Amino acid sequence: MLARTLVGLAAGLAAWALAALVLAARIARRRRMPLAAAIGALARGETAFACRAVLVALLAVAVVAAVTAALAAEYHVLGTDKVGQDVLYLSLKSVRTALVIGTLTTLIVLPFAVLLGIAAGYFRGWVDDVVQYVYTTLNSIPAVLLIAAAVLMVQVYIDTHAERFATAVERADLRLLFLCIILGVTSWTGLARLLRGETLKLREVDYIQAAQAFGVRHGRIITRHILPNVTHIVLISVVLDFSSLVLAEAVLSYVGVGVDPSMQSFGSMINAARLEMAREPIVWWTLAAAFGFMLVLVLAANLLADAVRDALDPRVRVGTAAAPGGAR
Repeated sequence: MLARTLVGLAAGLAAWALAALVLAARIARRRRMPLAAAIGALARGETAFACRAVLVALLAVAVVAAVTAALAAEYHVLGTDKVGQDVLYLSLKSVRTALVIGTLTTLIVLPFAVLLGIAAGYFRGWVDDVVQYVYTTLNSIPAVLLIAAAVLMVQVYIDTHAERFATAVERADLRLLFLCIILGVTSWTGLARLLRGETLKLREVDYIQAAQAFGVRHGRIITRHILPNVTHIVLISVVLDFSSLVLAEAVLSYVGVGVDPSMQSFGSMINAARLEMAREPIVWWTLAAAFGFMLVLVLAANLLADAVRDALDPRVRVGTAAAPGGAR
């Protein structure tokens, strides 16, 4: 075990050193300086981009991934569950399910939220009344009951038309798709409300009033002036909703109305861990693995939201450029 750990550590350090060297070479070519000077600037953090922080994070990821890969060839790094399945493998499959649900649901949410939210705030009048009525009605319906009813309806359809599905994988994929659809239908209202309020405020600013006075078409005003100024809200809300969707999937799968039981997910891992926690001695590592992977995934999504906000919010860029000594 020690030998495999050392081999994995050496492989991770070698991969990280190669990536750092490639980055230093690119900086040296762009700045037209010697490679040694570029490495020194990289080590001191004297770069326009936070390359040193990236390299530190990359070092941690490379070492952990390489050591884990080296040990996983012969050992169960995170142990096994009650039937002997590798917990690390189950955790990675659960991450894949969470990413699929978060991505597909986000793609469903965005068109509804962006189009209806901006239209309600910009056009106001009866358009605003209709959009408000729709998302107020959706918000008044308990989301858990709606999701459970939709999933159970799909499950009844699958059971009564079993001949249309050749394998259990097709049945699980259909249930996953409808789960994403119903999550998207019930999740767009919050973002639409935020975009409506921001658009109502932007509609009254001087440059949009001037564009309307000059007869600029509504579509051009929305795409050129309003949409760029609400993009940061969209991105932050999407990433935060991604985090909430990962947690919602775990809860729904735990109570039995989430993904198909044959599809591995965080909810199914937690449900299985609940039964194992009652054993003597206590089998705790399945629950700890699910908790750890969910924590890392959600934390990474939230940090990405903060970074995207700082990069794309025009007000943050203007404030940084105007501040004394700010980055240029």
